[in-house]
Amino acid sequence: MRKIAGERPWIAVIGDMVESRALSARDRAAAQHEFARLISLLNSRFRRSIASRFVVTLGDEFQALLSGTHIIPDIVWTIESEYHEREVRLGFGLGALHTPMQPVALNIDGPVLHHARSAIAVARKRRILGGVFDGFGIHDTVLNGFAMLLRHSRQQMTERQRTVIAHLREGLPQTQIAKELEITKQAVSDHAIAAGWEAYKAAEAGWRISLGMATEFRA
Repeated sequence: MRKIAGERPWIAVIGDMVESRALSARDRAAAQHEFARLISLLNSRFRRSIASRFVVTLGDEFQALLSGTHIIPDIVWTIESEYHEREVRLGFGLGALHTPMQPVALNIDGPVLHHARSAIAVARKRRILGGVFDGFGIHDTVLNGFAMLLRHSRQQMTERQRTVIAHLREGLPQTQIAKELEITKQAVSDHAIAAGWEAYKAAEAGWRISLGMATEFRA
């Protein structure tokens, strides 16, 4: 049964593969195949917080509706960690939905989608990765600042550091991480320090709080 859209605010996310048309036909086909795999992963991992499921709208783009903002940092982390063929721009919008809610995010429209499209247009024009926010009112600047700062921090991490931080984000203790990665607990600590884990954790927590406040402000 379809849920009927009300005037409550929803969160739309639009993703856009960067410069996919520069790929050869063979590489683009492979990139699109992995893109589809990513969509399946997002729908499975975040199913409890998705209002209208992620779907590929064009060969190189996807969109979805979220019921809340709390999973946005995890969505951004997952996309960057799981999809390696190309960078993915992300636009997030907050607003009402003026069409019936659908199981998958097709044949839907309203201010929430307009804001997300505006955000992705800014991401394209300014070459911003890590997420751009539009429609969150006075909170847009704060949310975009956190997104850019956290993206910059992730770019500085080595592959091993990102692996360690991924486990720390899941709340695993350093002893368990050391066992799973077959390294010493001291090595885990060293990687966390080098990656700036404490600062990253604090900034991400601030981002989550700001996302929640932005939704309450508009609701």
